[in-house]
Amino acid sequence: MTASPDINAERLWADIMTMGAIGATEGGGSFRPALSDADREGRNLFRYWAQEAGLTVTVDEIGNMFARREGEDPSLPPLMIGSHLDTQMPGGKFDGVLGVLAGLAVVRSLNAGGIATKRAIEIANFTNEEGARFQPGIMGSSVFAGLSRLDEALSRKDDEGTLLGDELVRIGYAGSRPVGGQPVHKYLELHIEQGPEMEAAGVTIAAVSNSSWGCSGFIDIKGENGHSQTAPMSKRRNALVAAAQLIIEIEAIGAENEPDGMVSATVIRNWPNNRVNIPHLTKLSYVVVHATEPGRAAIINRIESAVKGIADETGLSIHNANSHYRQRLDLSSELCGQVLEAAADRGYPSMTLPTLTSHDALSMTQICPTAIIFVPCKGGISHSEKEWCEPYQVAAGARVLLDMTLKIANEL
Repeated sequence: MTASPDINAERLWADIMTMGAIGATEGGGSFRPALSDADREGRNLFRYWAQEAGLTVTVDEIGNMFARREGEDPSLPPLMIGSHLDTQMPGGKFDGVLGVLAGLAVVRSLNAGGIATKRAIEIANFTNEEGARFQPGIMGSSVFAGLSRLDEALSRKDDEGTLLGDELVRIGYAGSRPVGGQPVHKYLELHIEQGPEMEAAGVTIAAVSNSSWGCSGFIDIKGENGHSQTAPMSKRRNALVAAAQLIIEIEAIGAENEPDGMVSATVIRNWPNNRVNIPHLTKLSYVVVHATEPGRAAIINRIESAVKGIADETGLSIHNANSHYRQRLDLSSELCGQVLEAAADRGYPSMTLPTLTSHDALSMTQICPTAIIFVPCKGGISHSEKEWCEPYQVAAGARVLLDMTLKIANEL
């Protein structure tokens, strides 16, 4: 077997650190929410690097970017490699970024070796994967895969009431390429694990087998407004107090379901939210994940029981609703096996893992065979300024991605 070309590991690491400097935070992370000025700078840098590597860059109507290296047979659907460049608020340097820039490193390696492929290779930077500024997340890939409507995505607003569609125009990334509708041969995504399993097992590569069951929950608590300095304590109907009780209950439910399932209250909104008024309306949001459907249902039922119990105890009106149900998705078993084979060929210890979190790859499973390649992150920490992946782990993931690209991009 002819040895595969190698990744320029030093250049890839430098690229990740350079991208991380855009929106850099004092804590060592990055702050590039979707369609912010920092996101525009990150997109511009990716475009520059891609064009420098001889790629053609196009942008679709939801702002997804595609950097294309042509193949020998233009009639064949492309191999797509991708992830996202937007971050949490704040986030780390690796989540999403690794997948996009490793794709670029793969193309540079092929260029350096003068290696042509039968199929074109497209590197995708999907819009608003994080869902930190505009909700829901996984937006660009969801619209691309036909799971969400373009007009609904463009009409989403951030907390300031700014339209996503207007921000795409403002930063210059409201593209003209139609969203989706074109065939994709296969899709590969390299990502940090965002959990502790790989580090604990001492492995370098993981092939993702499936996603977890999940959903989002929304709780509205209605109390009564009043003066915080004069209303008798015994008469107060404070929505925020009930919210505090529910937050503690939800956290306890999550702790009891670990490691197979988890749930925490993650968002709280409060009205009128000033020091001299008793809150009359408080809204909570939470996210449930579990390895099994019955486990997810059990968590939801426990939360419903907590809501009823606290409503009875306080006399307040409390309503809980669940939506954005995520069913288990099985990724391509063939590609999963190829990840493990590529890792073994490179001498990297590997394992198979599920993913508890959403990724653009989950959208792409709807239109083509898909694989997610995991590399470890220190302490399992992600969505944090402390997020970290060692240079050798970054390089290992990119090498497995390169080897799979050589194989898949030459399939007929």
